[in-house]
Amino acid sequence: INIVVPEVPKVTAKVPEVPQISYIKSSENSKTNEEILREVTAKKVIKFSNHVAPVRKEIKDSADKVTLVGDIKNGKVTAYLQAPLRTPDEVQATLESAGFKVLSTFKVDKKGFVNSVVFTNDDLIKLASKKGRGFAASLHVTVDKKNSIISITNPVYVLAAFMQNEYDEKVALKTLATLRDAFKNLKNSNEVLKFRIIGRYQFMAGMPKYGDMQVIKELPSATLLANARKYKKVIHEQKLLNGSTIMGIKLSKRTTRFIKKTGYQNAGLLPYPVLIENNKVKILDPKYYIAIMYPMLKMSQFMTIATVPGAINKDIDKVFR
Repeated sequence: INIVVPEVPKVTAKVPEVPQISYIKSSENSKTNEEILREVTAKKVIKFSNHVAPVRKEIKDSADKVTLVGDIKNGKVTAYLQAPLRTPDEVQATLESAGFKVLSTFKVDKKGFVNSVVFTNDDLIKLASKKGRGFAASLHVTVDKKNSIISITNPVYVLAAFMQNEYDEKVALKTLATLRDAFKNLKNSNEVLKFRIIGRYQFMAGMPKYGDMQVIKELPSATLLANARKYKKVIHEQKLLNGSTIMGIKLSKRTTRFIKKTGYQNAGLLPYPVLIENNKVKILDPKYYIAIMYPMLKMSQFMTIATVPGAINKDIDKVFR
């Protein structure tokens, strides 16, 4: 069998030529596109826009606005009003003369370097007698012998933090004015926050806010109160108009040592506030409460007291067993 394999046909193809661009003149006096392009390129200058990104400016008060100690200034407010050192007895007498009710005078540390005077009045109690707002019922004066000052919690700051969207400017400013009249030579502390962020304050992303309260115990309120009163850890107790009760609880000596690292000047945050409401013992998360009362606290300082929030929970749990 003979098989004939055909040959592959040969293809002859020419390489196509690249077409040349021809420029068409509309008239004898017209320039070609090539000539126009050459002229424009020679004259072209790169121009930069004079547009700049807007600068975020802090809120500035008008020049004629008068701001006093404790007021919101340029959008910021101080956490504390400071004055020269006085004795706890002198502080108590001044507060009572101004119409405040002193709930307790508490020696924070064993050596008496720091005393905390807790006080309230009818306006604060009425304002705090709302669900979840009991922590706004009292203010504190820190008598700090270490730094030879007293530090009074600014009602504008505290009520903005603890009343949240129910903040009452009228009550805050009225209380502030009373304190200014009672304590002379007051000045703002260097510990400030922007007023607009106080209500949603958290130390950093992922950390608790005001609403992240911890429930320590859940029993009938009468039982909770009876259990707490058995201990000598209850420094003061204040009934609110809605039936809730706010207490100041003494922490253990070991737990209280954290003020040596965070600073004596704000140690008036103790005794630790506890709210008994709707058959529950509630506290502000220590990671929030310490941070809001020490607004200038640095991360490095916070890390040195990392075990303190857990210790606070255990101390308070013991009182309500």
